[in-house]
Amino acid sequence: MTKRPGQRSVCWDPAYRIIAARYPAVDIWAGLARDLWGRLDQVEALTNPRLALPGQDAGPATLQWPFSNPRPGRFSTDTLGAFYAALSESTAIAETTHHQAIRCREDRLEPHAFDMRVLAATIKGRFHDLRGAKAGAFPGILDPGSHAASQALALELSSLGSQGILFPSVRDAVHGPCVAAFTPEVVTACHHLRYLTCQWTGATVQVLFEKRPYPAQPG
Repeated sequence: MTKRPGQRSVCWDPAYRIIAARYPAVDIWAGLARDLWGRLDQVEALTNPRLALPGQDAGPATLQWPFSNPRPGRFSTDTLGAFYAALSESTAIAETTHHQAIRCREDRLEPHAFDMRVLAATIKGRFHDLRGAKAGAFPGILDPGSHAASQALALELSSLGSQGILFPSVRDAVHGPCVAAFTPEVVTACHHLRYLTCQWTGATVQVLFEKRPYPAQPG
C-alpha cells in the first residue's frame, strides 16, 4: 500500500475503555482508597506472566492484556494487539454493547444480566488519523461488517512503527473519536472507574445501571 494517512499528536485525558468483568470485586475493593486499586493490578501482574511484556514494566494488568493477548478487531489481529479507547464514555458504551450483543447472539445465550468494567486512561502520542473526510481515501476502512481493509492497514502501519490509529466510532450516532493504540507506551494512568450492569435482552445489550457497593448499615 503506497497511500498512508497523515499523523496527528493528541492527548486524551481521560479516554475510556470498557471490558468484561466476570468476577467484579466491588465488595472486596470498596473499603480501599481508590489510588490503591492500580497497585492491586500490579500485584496480579507479578504472578501472571501473560501480562508482562519484554522491556516494559508489568503495569496494570488491564493495560497489558490487549497487547499480550491480541484478538481480532477493526485494527487488531491475532498477532497485533491494540488498546482500544474512546474520547467519551458514551462512545465506549456504544461500541462495547454492540460487540457484546454479537457475542451473545453467536453463543445463543438466553437473556441475562452481566457486568462490565469502565476504565479511564491517559492516551498521549502521535497517531495516524482516519477521522472525518480522511477515511474516504481508504475504502472499506470503516466497513461496519468487515475488518479486512482496516486490519491490512493496521498491520502495515504497525510494521512501520506506528503508535496507533485515530478513527471515528462506527457505532456511535455522532461518530465519537476512538483510538487503537499499538503500544502500551502511549497509555498511562489506566485505572478503574466503575462497574456497569448490562442486560442482554435476546436482541440487544442495554446498560441498566452503575453497580456500587451498598453502604454499611449502622450497628
